[in-house]
Amino acid sequence: MKNSKNFLHHSLRITLSLLLLMAIPLAGGSQTQPDFSGLWKQDNDRCQPKRSGNVTLRIEHHGQELRVETSILRGSQTPRRALQRYTTDGKVSVSMGTDGDEFHTSAVWKNSELFFSIEEHEDGRILLSKETWSLLENDASLRRIRQRRDGERQVLLYRPGVALTQTRQGATEPRCSSVIEQLSGLESTLRNINLKRCNADF
Repeated sequence: MKNSKNFLHHSLRITLSLLLLMAIPLAGGSQTQPDFSGLWKQDNDRCQPKRSGNVTLRIEHHGQELRVETSILRGSQTPRRALQRYTTDGKVSVSMGTDGDEFHTSAVWKNSELFFSIEEHEDGRILLSKETWSLLENDASLRRIRQRRDGERQVLLYRPGVALTQTRQGATEPRCSSVIEQLSGLESTLRNINLKRCNADF
């Protein structure tokens, strides 16, 4: 009887340990590669240096595919728009900017940040720069750090637009807390099975 209890207790501990090891990468994976999808509005006062105009990014992010529609409105001018398509596997994509320049861009993940290497083709010149994208403040802000080869550095911050807020509130992606809750429920179930087996031995 004692040996049976010890065996079941040992089996329970091994099972829970394996489940926890499986859950940790799943919970961490969603944090290391954030989803940039949604409508983002440039926060001019928080940018460094401060910016002007009405700039929005409409982003669709699915797996390795990243689609970014940029809209720029300054004063009474006609809005300028551009559409860029990237992949996050390091392959070079070619797109046109809002000013008509051609951009050759590659993007790769480094932990929770997305790094861009950019070649801007402007009037026969090639301008090199790098960008880093990340989500801050519990995914409530998008930050783009732009570093040019001449040393110029810009920090662009975006806050959620209305469409993005609705999308994120309605999201049903699993979180780490839900994984832990499921494991706790499984632990209770296994303990009940353990007790039933022990009672059956009497």
